[in-house]
Amino acid sequence: MKKLLTIMVTAMLSLTCLSQDLVKEIDQKQFSELVGQLVENNRWEITATRPAIIDFNADWCGPCRRLAPILKEIAGERSDIDFYSINVDNNKELARKLRISSIPMLLLVPVDGEPQSIIGLYPKEELIKTIEYVIDGKSARQEE
Repeated sequence: MKKLLTIMVTAMLSLTCLSQDLVKEIDQKQFSELVGQLVENNRWEITATRPAIIDFNADWCGPCRRLAPILKEIAGERSDIDFYSINVDNNKELARKLRISSIPMLLLVPVDGEPQSIIGLYPKEELIKTIEYVIDGKSARQEE
């Protein structure tokens, strides 16, 4: 019985660790390395080799906390996209450089094309449609 309980606890901890890795917490330096950077004249130099979605948030932000599990769900469904989380309170220079004045803010970064941002909390279905439009290049007509 004790051995079975140990196996169950280990399995649960493994699943928890796995789900936490779906959206990786990064900092400003990692952002430049993994995603890219905004250079002069609002032009982007993208370093990402795969599409990415970056969640800019803060611990005190209620909508940010409600968005986090939605993003984890989507990340579990979209293994072709890298999902990152950046706490703006811990990365103030990056938030300033990107002119982030409202959170939550998602930055959607297609590999070929300009990054686009979404500000606010949206239902999962609406986020998926926006991701399909920006990252996958689907239009609303293709879905009908």
